[in-house]
Amino acid sequence: MALKPFNLLTSTAHDIQQLFDRSELNAESLVKQVLDQVNKHNRHGLHLGALISVDPRQQLLERAQFLDQERAAGKARSPLHGIPFIVKLLDAGGILIGKASLTAKASLMDGLPSTAIPAQRSAVGVSAGFGIVSLGVETDGSIVSPASRAALYAMKPTIGTVSIDGVIPASKILDSVGAMAMSPADLAMVIEMLQATGPNHDERLSQLMTQKWDGLRIGFVDEKIWKLPENLCKHNDEALIQMRKDYHTVMKVLSDAGVHVEYPVQLPPGDKVWPGIGDVMSHEFQGAFNRYLETLESSQVKNLRELVDWNRQHADMELPQEYPSQSSLESALQCNISAAENAETLAFLRKLAGPDGIDQILNLFELDAIASLADSPLSSVASAAGYPIATMPLGILDMNGRPFGISMTASKHQEKKLFQIMSAWETLGARKPLPALMEESKFPPAPYIRHLGTLAQLVIDAYRYFEEHILN
Repeated sequence: MALKPFNLLTSTAHDIQQLFDRSELNAESLVKQVLDQVNKHNRHGLHLGALISVDPRQQLLERAQFLDQERAAGKARSPLHGIPFIVKLLDAGGILIGKASLTAKASLMDGLPSTAIPAQRSAVGVSAGFGIVSLGVETDGSIVSPASRAALYAMKPTIGTVSIDGVIPASKILDSVGAMAMSPADLAMVIEMLQATGPNHDERLSQLMTQKWDGLRIGFVDEKIWKLPENLCKHNDEALIQMRKDYHTVMKVLSDAGVHVEYPVQLPPGDKVWPGIGDVMSHEFQGAFNRYLETLESSQVKNLRELVDWNRQHADMELPQEYPSQSSLESALQCNISAAENAETLAFLRKLAGPDGIDQILNLFELDAIASLADSPLSSVASAAGYPIATMPLGILDMNGRPFGISMTASKHQEKKLFQIMSAWETLGARKPLPALMEESKFPPAPYIRHLGTLAQLVIDAYRYFEEHILN
C-alpha cells in the first residue's frame, strides 16, 4: 500500500478518516508516526512532558492492526475508528496512546481548586501531534482554558449529561467530562459519543456543522471589566491591548456576516461565584475521592487522610520543590461545611449563575450564546450554573506567539447552539497555527514553551490567589 504523508500538527480526525477511506493511510502507520512524535518531543527535543505514561508500542501496534482488519472487513465502529487520542475512547475504536500529565485530583495537590492546570498537558499533547483528540475533566476552566492557549476547540458539556464514573472527582455536581480537538467537527464527534448514554443521546451534533451564521445572536461581555484578577492571571498591557482589539474586530466581522451582536451584556462577576465554588468543592471532595479510592484494587492508600500521610512520608517524590504544598488536600480533611449548608450554597450558585444570570441575559436580548475572552471568569459562571461552555481560537500574541481564544456559554442542554457557532467560526480562518518551535532542528532545553500554551506563571499566580483569597 502506498501510504500518503500527512502533517500531525494540522491534520484533523476528519482529514485522517478521508485518508483511511482512500486507503492512503492505515491505523498502524498512523500510530507509528504518533509514537515517533511522542518519542521526539515528550521527554526529549522540546521536553513537553505532555504524557506521563505511554502504552507499550507493541500493544498499540497490535490494536492498530486489529482495527485495520476491522475496517478492511467493513466494520468501522465510528468516525473515530483508528484515531489516536489521549485518555480513552476505546469503545469507539480509538487507540489510547497515553495518559496526560497533571490530571489527578483537579489540581488540589498544589492548591488550585479551579484552574487550567489539570488539562494543560492534554492541550499541549493535541497541539504537538501526540493525539488527534483529548478528553479531560473540568470543574472550572481546566479544559477550555488550556485549549484556548493551544489554539484548540474545546467543550465542557452541561453537567450531568456525561457519565463521570471512573473519574477522580473534585465535585460530582460541578465536574463534567469534556474534550478538546483541532476542529469543531472532531469535537462534535467526541462530545456526541460521550453523551451517548445521557439525556442528550438523541442529539446528532455532527449534523450541525453547517458553517453558516444564519439567524445566530451572540452577546459579548465588556472585556475591560470582565477579566481575571491580576493575582490569578498576570496582566500584560501589550497582550491585553491585542486581545481586546481582536475581540472587537471579531464582533464587527460577525456583525458583517449577519450575526446579531449585543454589546455589552453583563453576567454575575467571578468574585460572586468563586467563594461558593470553593465551599462546594471543599465539602464534596473528601467523600467523592474516598469513594473513588474504594474502587481501586491495588492502591496502597484507601482514603484522603492516608494519601495526605503518604505524601508527607514520601515528600521527596510527592512534594517536590516545584509543588511543595498539599494545603488544599489538608483543608479538605478539615472541612466542617454541613450537607445542609452545601445544598444551600449550591442552590444559590445555580440560581445566581443560571436563571438569574446566563438565562436572564439570553432571554432579555433573545440570544443564543454569551461570549468573552477565554482569560475571564466565564468558565466559573458556567460551572456555577451547570451550563455548557466552549472555547475556540481567536488570535496569536505578537509578543510571544502564544495563542489566545474566545469562550462562549449557552443555556442548559444547548450544546447544539455552541456547535453551530463553532462550525461557522471555523470559516473565519481561525485555524490551529503550526507551532514554530516544532519545525526547528535545534530546540531550547527549557521544559516549558510558550508557543504551546503552557501555564508556568499561571500556576504560581493561581496558587497564591486561591490560597489567599478563596480557600482561607
